[in-house]
Amino acid sequence: MKQANAAGGPIGGIRADKLYAEAQAWRAAAPYSAYLYIWGMAWMASAILTFVGQWRDWELLQPVLFLLALVLTAAVLLRRRRTASERPAQDGVQSALLVAAAVVAVVWLLTRGLVGIDPFYWPVLKGLALTAAYTALFPRLGWVLGAFGLWMLALTVTVVWMYLGYAPVLIGGFGGLSMVALGAMIRMRDKGMNAQ
Repeated sequence: MKQANAAGGPIGGIRADKLYAEAQAWRAAAPYSAYLYIWGMAWMASAILTFVGQWRDWELLQPVLFLLALVLTAAVLLRRRRTASERPAQDGVQSALLVAAAVVAVVWLLTRGLVGIDPFYWPVLKGLALTAAYTALFPRLGWVLGAFGLWMLALTVTVVWMYLGYAPVLIGGFGGLSMVALGAMIRMRDKGMNAQ
């Protein structure tokens, strides 16, 4: 029985090699949980600021929140580069600055530059981008990402259809919550695999 399972035999209808590949994909995703936490919290904080913006003039904090998330992302990236033995720390600084500059340039192009997407539709694009990311990761990480993708697609379509005015709060809040939940799931699975 053990030899059949090691050779890729079925275990409860699922091949052992597919289970092994999925477990390895979850382990490879572990370093990215920090980014999911950072951007998920940023999306949720942005949704809260948008909601509270009805009564207080806190909308000016939105760019500050974005830049804070960008700085935290660069800090995590630098820390990972510094701990990696194959690259020197100086190369990590340059690549982190390049990534930060590219993100700022893309956001500027989409909001004010050549494309100039209306800010009213920006949350919808964020929801669709998160749906596409979950769907793209579905074949590697399994049904959990497929469920996240379907949920984000249903949420985005429902908000566009009936509650478009609430899109920054609903898509930003629930999209951020899904990223934080995925980060927690990745971290828990990695700890469980390391304990075995």
